[in-house]
Amino acid sequence: MYLIEVARGCRWGCRFCLAGFLFRPFRYRSLESLELQAGAGLRYGKRIGLLGAAVSDHPELEELVIRLRQLGAEINISSLRIRPLSIGVLRGLAESGTQTISLAPEAGSQRLRQFINKGVDERDIIEAVEDLARHGLKQIKLYFMVGLPTETDHDIDDLIKLALTVKGRMEGTGSRLTLTVEPFVPKAGTPFQWLPMTDAETLSHRLSTLKNRLEPRGIEIRVDSVGWSVVQGVLSRGDRRLAQALARMEGKSLSSWRRALEETSLNPDFYIGREIPVDERLPWSNLDSGVSLSYLKAELEKARLGKETAPCPPTECQECGVC
Repeated sequence: MYLIEVARGCRWGCRFCLAGFLFRPFRYRSLESLELQAGAGLRYGKRIGLLGAAVSDHPELEELVIRLRQLGAEINISSLRIRPLSIGVLRGLAESGTQTISLAPEAGSQRLRQFINKGVDERDIIEAVEDLARHGLKQIKLYFMVGLPTETDHDIDDLIKLALTVKGRMEGTGSRLTLTVEPFVPKAGTPFQWLPMTDAETLSHRLSTLKNRLEPRGIEIRVDSVGWSVVQGVLSRGDRRLAQALARMEGKSLSSWRRALEETSLNPDFYIGREIPVDERLPWSNLDSGVSLSYLKAELEKARLGKETAPCPPTECQECGVC
């Protein structure tokens, strides 16, 4: 598959997402440039993959799909944003032979979706899945996180109800539903960089709950390793002392990782198990993405208040500091 980066950055501002803050502002390649790249790629094969954190936001995506089909390309877009979702794009993907598309509701409850600033509601999710199934996409994947800050068992119940509702709306379409579920990992450089990870025992319990309640109902559940998610969290919020542990590692196993931390007297809970005070100096504070610290703090406060932030406007603004 020949891969083409359609756009870089994302304008939606999901508060957990590193790409959405690190690669601001959102910008995209011209239609003509993308068509030329696709033409070059078709010399190596028919499959063209369109990449980007927000491919769906390219203003000429529908026309691009039409032109790629005219060139004889088989188009692959791994994921689409739930809203907006272009029917023309879906039609073009189906005609090119695409079988699998992923959508990312991220959270099962509306309260949590507002907390993370996802910008979609349950109706948006259901309508998007119905559109995918109606256009012949046979494998529909929904991506969720567990262990988001403030998450409770009620949020997990809402996720289960949403999944069952979606499954019911897909009956008779021939499409299959798969849920990919990963533990939330706080990322440096995002509004959630100060927030702790949920403990491993709770994460394992909630992942097991999802599998036990949904798999018997015909919904495939794919989960990430809790142990490796903990490693991600430590590396994401780690400091220079971790270099000692990394130098001691022998191999790539969890046991080697844990042994290296023990030998260097480093406690992973210090990195992932506590909420960092917003006035504490951060190990990555010498890195500047352009997004101001005050903006990240304001977004964290809005999350706690259940307030959403509008997407970045198409023209420059002065909100986050990048433009």
